[in-house]
Amino acid sequence: MTLTLTLQTQPPARVRADGLIPERLHGLAASDVARLTVRCGRQPLTLGDVFEVSGTGDEQLVLAGDLRRVDGIGGSMSRGRVLVEGPCGDHAGTRMSGGEIVVRGDAGAWAGAEMAGGLLRIFGNAGARLGGAYPGARAGMTGGEIVVAGEAGEEAGAGMRRGLVAVGARTESGAGLRMLAGTVIALGGIGPEAGLGNKRGSLVSAEVVEPLPGYGFAARFRPPALGMQLRRARELGLSVDDALLEGTWARWSGDRTELGRGEILIFDGRKPDDSRR
Repeated sequence: MTLTLTLQTQPPARVRADGLIPERLHGLAASDVARLTVRCGRQPLTLGDVFEVSGTGDEQLVLAGDLRRVDGIGGSMSRGRVLVEGPCGDHAGTRMSGGEIVVRGDAGAWAGAEMAGGLLRIFGNAGARLGGAYPGARAGMTGGEIVVAGEAGEEAGAGMRRGLVAVGARTESGAGLRMLAGTVIALGGIGPEAGLGNKRGSLVSAEVVEPLPGYGFAARFRPPALGMQLRRARELGLSVDDALLEGTWARWSGDRTELGRGEILIFDGRKPDDSRR
């Protein structure tokens, strides 16, 4: 029986749950898990004090309830699956290298920060610095996939080196800040100041936006790699219109204050037979 932690009462302070991942809980009985301690503010907290614990640790862990005060869910996991039935706090899936995390609600700031692999799916909105780099770090996300059904906060994909971030709605300001590589897709459009300091990354906006002055128009075409990424986003549950796959995109190259090898792709609504007009 899958190990399930159901929140019974809100903790008195924010909880760090980084160690609650399938690989560390595998084989543990419910009574053993209930005796484990996590940090709650500055004090230790026994899981059994706030969670009803059932089942036995296996390759899937289920956490249920309003977990907005529980941070670090799935942090550093390398395999297995974590299912969050409700909203969760900050740092979900940070530095994960494999496995899958599904959040059936909103996620706080820093979700997927510095992740290296695996899949993070958020069915609500995500906070700031989605897939980003922590202060003082050179690189944020270095691999894996993040899919957000709703909106993403400011500086999504900041410092990205590799990987895919796909957002079903809009990203706030500063998406792709100092990107090294990787792709950020926003089906609802990217906010202002997107791509500042971008070296070789790709920012994709399905809505018309005004690029920063450091970008110059380069071409209008159908990017083959983008088509594959959009189809992948559709496979993972985002609503990707066929027009985005069949139409052309305007490519703006930049940021010219850096290497100038990055790009912002903006959907222009044209179909292939209209692209020469």
